[in-house]
Amino acid sequence: MRVLFFFIDLIFLNLAIHFSYLLQFSVGDDVNKLYLIIYSNLAWLFLVLVSNPYSVTKSWTLSKIGKSQIVFLFIHLLVVASLIIFFRKSYTVLQIASIYLIFVPIFFASKIGVFYVKKIQTKISRRNFIIIGRNNLSYEVRRYFLINPNEGFRFLGYFDFLSDKLPIADISKFCEDKEVHLIYFCVPNAASTALNELVNFGLDSLIQVKIVVDSGESSKQLLQLDKTHQSRAYDISSIALDESRNQLGKRVFDLAFSLAINLLVLSWLIPMIALLIKLDSKGPIFFVQKRNGRMNVPFGCIKFRTMIVNQEANSKQATKNDDRITRMGKFLRKSSLDEFPQFINVLLGDMSIIGPRPHPIKLNEEFASRITNIMSRHYVKPGITGLAQCMGYRGETKNLADMENRVRLDRYYIENWTFWLDIKIIFLTVVSLLRGSEKAY
Repeated sequence: MRVLFFFIDLIFLNLAIHFSYLLQFSVGDDVNKLYLIIYSNLAWLFLVLVSNPYSVTKSWTLSKIGKSQIVFLFIHLLVVASLIIFFRKSYTVLQIASIYLIFVPIFFASKIGVFYVKKIQTKISRRNFIIIGRNNLSYEVRRYFLINPNEGFRFLGYFDFLSDKLPIADISKFCEDKEVHLIYFCVPNAASTALNELVNFGLDSLIQVKIVVDSGESSKQLLQLDKTHQSRAYDISSIALDESRNQLGKRVFDLAFSLAINLLVLSWLIPMIALLIKLDSKGPIFFVQKRNGRMNVPFGCIKFRTMIVNQEANSKQATKNDDRITRMGKFLRKSSLDEFPQFINVLLGDMSIIGPRPHPIKLNEEFASRITNIMSRHYVKPGITGLAQCMGYRGETKNLADMENRVRLDRYYIENWTFWLDIKIIFLTVVSLLRGSEKAY
């Protein structure tokens, strides 16, 4: 987001320089205009690197944003003026003033617009949380969110932890009734069995669990929005992909990888396969099926159509020698090319390159009552490929054991994610595709 703000501001700044010259007709020339653009852009880049003006948090108000940005703009003007004097360029006061008269209102209008959009989003996406434990640490967490209401969290209550056993039944019922999104566990020196039980509950219930510890004298304050509140509490994500930096890194990788595939492969593959599908059978080119995504929210999973149009497409899995599969469909399934349009889903943000494979909704409903932790697969974004697929559990799930093994491997991936695990899965998937699979039908 900060990079986006930076480039948007540069665009506005350069447009302001351009229009200021248009308004003054013959005043100045193209060479002087070019120099002014260079000075302004270099000054902006330098100040952004030095002062980081885009580190605006949810706790900031319009007045705080206004004060910091006015100071930033004033310093930018001084730096530009210094560069003009140093390089002995000749500009009138009117030329410089007209640039800022155009740029400043647009600059602040964009910031105010983003501020109110964020404010509306915070109200809409307010997250409910509970705290386990009653002690100084839990009171510190509660105090933090009282001081920072714009963070977008709503406190629902405390749960006592008086022994090594969690009141998991009471927590489960409360979370179900009140729609809890996040649990802060504030119990120092808790038994590992209690922690594991809570983490497992969070995964199965799609609730984020944060383990809070006393940070002591550590210099980094994780529970801190700005300098007005110095917290000694650390919150540690129980799952690596709960960390914002890991989410950002995974998303950047997804965007880069999927964009490359869309531009270099799908740009010519889709028209070619579309023609072959149309020549082979009647019906649409793509088969878009509702599947369960992150937090169990359904999305349209895109595939090349490999079957004749039929009423059982959303309720019956493809089986070996399935007479619904077309001649072109057999090739697409065997080569896994039918899955390639899901790189579009990755760009849209519905899927990741690596993650648990999304199941059709009917299949999830079939196994939900038979496998207690199947819902934990939806804790992260579904993937085009995953650990279970490269370990042989792809395609049709004939029995309960197949699905249990798939869930077990998906659960392992979620609990042990690293960037290098993603790279390893991509490598294993490529090897699996080259070798072929008996379940690719």
